[in-house]
Amino acid sequence: ALGRMCRARNVALIVDNTFATPLLVRPLELGAHLVVHSSTKYLGGHGDTLGGLIVSDEAHYETMRRFSRVNGPVMGPMEAYLTMRGIKTFPLRMERQCQNAAALAEWLRQHPRVERVFYPDDPGHPDAAIIGRLIPDGLRGGMVSFEIRGARREEVFAFLDRLKLCVRATSLGDVHTMVLYPWIASHRDVPPEQKAAMGLRENLVRFSVGIEAVDDIIADIGQALG
Repeated sequence: ALGRMCRARNVALIVDNTFATPLLVRPLELGAHLVVHSSTKYLGGHGDTLGGLIVSDEAHYETMRRFSRVNGPVMGPMEAYLTMRGIKTFPLRMERQCQNAAALAEWLRQHPRVERVFYPDDPGHPDAAIIGRLIPDGLRGGMVSFEIRGARREEVFAFLDRLKLCVRATSLGDVHTMVLYPWIASHRDVPPEQKAAMGLRENLVRFSVGIEAVDDIIADIGQALG
């Protein structure tokens, strides 16, 4: 519907597909005009390169090609090599990360110290019907966020300090599990009233689930929660 609306008004619809990846969603097939990816994340998959990709429909291809020739946003040869190397194993890694994330989300929902879990496989999600139409069952992504019940900033820091396997990092999509504290990281510059309007609370942590044995991931988070 959004794609049709944009086309009717001659406006380009641009989708950042970094979190979902082409394995889960292909926006061009759903009406988008341009798709962008941070290839540093799932596509590269090993946290050893910086890069970005633009995927265009035919109508916008020449415009993007001219832009790239004039402005020179060309990936370096080593970065291109590392990205292409990562893409070879991308489907295998992403499937494992989705499976691990779903198992972790299910375990978190039963934990007494967890207030709310955010993962798109929840049948009670208000957008469950849309999610089911757009994203394949069993492949709902590798990102899991949850709120630690009653935790303030100091308690969240203590939880992060107790983690042994999961790595603190302001990134995602790597082969190892990473955790980020949005309140002071990705959303550190967002005013408190805007955080409240977004539903972002001080007790939220975000995990980019890796390919480790899921029992090890769960055990590490479990001991950190106490």
